[in-house]
Amino acid sequence: MMDLQLIIMGLLMKGPAHGYDLKQMLEKELSPFFYVSAAPLYYTLKKLEQDEMVSSWSTVSGKRPKKQIYSLTPKGKAEIKDTLLKNISYLHRPFLNLDISLYFLDFLDPEEVVKTLKERMKETRKLKFLLSRQKKALTDDPARKREYIITTHNLRFAEAELNFVKDLISAFSQGHLNGTDVFEVKENHDRR
Repeated sequence: MMDLQLIIMGLLMKGPAHGYDLKQMLEKELSPFFYVSAAPLYYTLKKLEQDEMVSSWSTVSGKRPKKQIYSLTPKGKAEIKDTLLKNISYLHRPFLNLDISLYFLDFLDPEEVVKTLKERMKETRKLKFLLSRQKKALTDDPARKREYIITTHNLRFAEAELNFVKDLISAFSQGHLNGTDVFEVKENHDRR
C-alpha cells in the first residue's frame, strides 16, 4: 500500500472527513513527521474508493458548494489495522537513499563526496535542533503523546546519522575507506 493511501486511511480512522479536512491534517499535523504532498489527495481518495477501502457521499450546507465526505469501509478498517501492525516490524531496505550512493562510491569524486556529506551533516544538525525543540514542547502534553514518541524516534535517528556521517567524512578525508574498523559499532544497546 502506498504511503499516501496508508496515511489517508489512518486519518479516516478518526472518523469521516471531507477532502479539505484531510488536506489540512496532512499539511498541519503530519508535515513535521512525513514528507507527503497533498496534491494527489483526490486521486488517492478515488483509488481507495475503487478498491472499496473508502466510501463517499455528498452533503450541502446552506448556499455553500456540495462537499464529498469520505469514510472507511469495514474492508478499509480491517486493511489499515493490518497494515499498521505489519509496518511496526517491517524493515524496508534501503532505509536511506544514502545507502544506494554508498554502494557506488567508487564512481564519485572524493572531494565532491566530502563536500556533500558536510552539507548532509549541516542539514541533519538543523533537523536535530528542530526535533529537540519540538520534543521539549511536547514533553508535558499528554494529548500529544504519539507526536512525542515519533519525535523521539526521529531525534535518535538524527543523532545516529550525525555520528555515522562524521565517521564517514573522517574516513573519506583520510583515505581509510578500505578498512572497516572506522565503522564498527562502539556500543550495543540490544539487550537480547
